[in-house]
Formats: sequence, structure tokens, C-alpha cells
Amino acid sequence: MFKTNGSTHHEGIANEHHCIALLNDRNYFDCPVTHLGGTKHKADAMAGSIPISIKRKKGLANGSFDWVNTSQIHGIVNRGLFASFRSTCSDFRSGDLGNGGGSNSETIAEFRDWFNKCCEAALAAITPEQITEFLATHVNDANQGFKIVVADTLDDTLYIIDHERTPLAQLLAKGYIANVVMGKGKTSAKIIFSAPGKTINDIGSGVDIGLRCRVTSNNGIKAFLGLSKANKNSQIVIKIQQDRVQQFVTDSSPAIVFAD
Repeated sequence: MFKTNGSTHHEGIANEHHCIALLNDRNYFDCPVTHLGGTKHKADAMAGSIPISIKRKKGLANGSFDWVNTSQIHGIVNRGLFASFRSTCSDFRSGDLGNGGGSNSETIAEFRDWFNKCCEAALAAITPEQITEFLATHVNDANQGFKIVVADTLDDTLYIIDHERTPLAQLLAKGYIANVVMGKGKTSAKIIFSAPGKTINDIGSGVDIGLRCRVTSNNGIKAFLGLSKANKNSQIVIKIQQDRVQQFVTDSSPAIVFAD
């Protein structure tokens, strides 16, 4: 790690604009950093031709952040496992399905439990080949050439990481294989990496870099049933989540920029 400091006062790094202002004040890049708005861009900002992704955390020891959150689940989530659930939701929305005298809250609870079981089955069905390819395409390849800026809003500190130095990029370059490992949760599972030619239980294998795979919905069960005031419908999504952010930052050998 190396540290970059300065004396200019900043308002903190609570949002992307403040992060960008800090980078520009420190002249961290050779050219000004500009903000990219909207959801069409993978990058949050650009420094000339260098794309920048900003991940904001209120303390590195707290919570996680998403690498991927997409409804484009072809090839990774078996949609057939949700077919009966989706069909029954449609029947409910059209009024063809009675609730047997029960309340909407009881119906929602029943459908939520059903959906969670579908998610559990979908996670358990993901093969090592599928999850490795998904990570390679949607996380590793998608972030090639990026600077990952983890902004700790609690300490007003930026951790600037070359994507190529992240644990995922390093493991994939060495030929490690990802494995979805089920736990107690129905809608999420750990991703554990096995060394080439080994299983996750072999010595020197079974590497946990804090990645988690989640299969869930983007708008919740009420939207599936047409009971949500905010959203007309819901979709099945897959998320790749980074837990253990402090360890991720440390293992990625970041540059550090302080706000004060």
C-alpha cells in the first residue's frame, strides 16, 4: 500500500461527486476525473480512458457490495425451476386463483416461502463450470482495465485498486475453479475456489475470498403477485456479492487517499 495525503479541506466522501472531487484535488490521475450518470454505464466515472467503479461503504468492516445484480440469468439460473411459481403468480394476478379465504399477508408468506425454495434449488443446481464462466465474464472481463475505488465514508478514505490485483482476477488467472457451496440460507451461498486439479477440500485448495452468490427477486413477492403499489412486477435476479470488504481491500494492495 502507499498513501497520498494533502491539506485541502473536503466535505467528506459521502457520494460519488465528493470522491471524484477528492481524486481531482490530489491529482491522482494524469487527467481530470469526470462523473458518468445514469444506469447505462458500467463505470461511475472516467479518468481519460480509464474507467472507475466507486463502491461506497460506511466502514470497511460493515456489510458488503455488489459486483453484479442482473436479471440476465440465461446459462446460470435454471428458469424451469421457477415455472410453476411464475404460472401460479399469473393465475393469482388474473383472479383465477382463490386464496381459500386467507388474507393477503398469508398468501404473501406462502408465496415467499415457495419462491425461496425455488431460489435454493436454483443455487444448488449451478455447476462449477457455470459459476466460473459467469464470474469470468460478468465480473472479471467486465472490469478489465478498471480502477476500483472503495470509499470508506466513515473514515473519509479512498482505497484505489487495480482490478487485475483483486483476489478474483488473481485466482482465475491461475486456473482456479469456482464452486457454489450451500449453507443455511435458501437464497444465498458462498463461492469457494478450488485449485486446478483439486477439490475444495484438498490441501492448498478451498479458497474463500468473500464472494457470495444470491438468487432472489428485484422487486419482491408482492410485485410478483400484483399487490405492490410501487412496482408492477418482479423478476428473478442473480447477484454476486463481495463480503469481508476489509479483507478484500487488504488483499488487493490498494493505494490509499485520505480526505484530510
